[in-house]
Amino acid sequence: MGPRRIIALTAGAVVTVITFVVMMGLLIFGGMVAEDRVIFYASLALGPVAMLSVMSGYAVWWMILFLLSLFLPDEKRDDRM
Repeated sequence: MGPRRIIALTAGAVVTVITFVVMMGLLIFGGMVAEDRVIFYASLALGPVAMLSVMSGYAVWWMILFLLSLFLPDEKRDDRM
């Protein structure tokens, strides 16, 4: 795996985890629901929160990989041809 993919994969993973933690924190500590039902509502929202965090991580991975491919030279360029 090349350095471009490692950078993009790391950034995407970091964004995924941060988005998931922030969204679950806002959901649990937001004070929108009664105290006795926080766990129930948080467990219902776990799927959509995970989906949105993975989608944002994938978008960051794709965007960084795209930008690095524009600005960095080609990794496997062979001038012998």
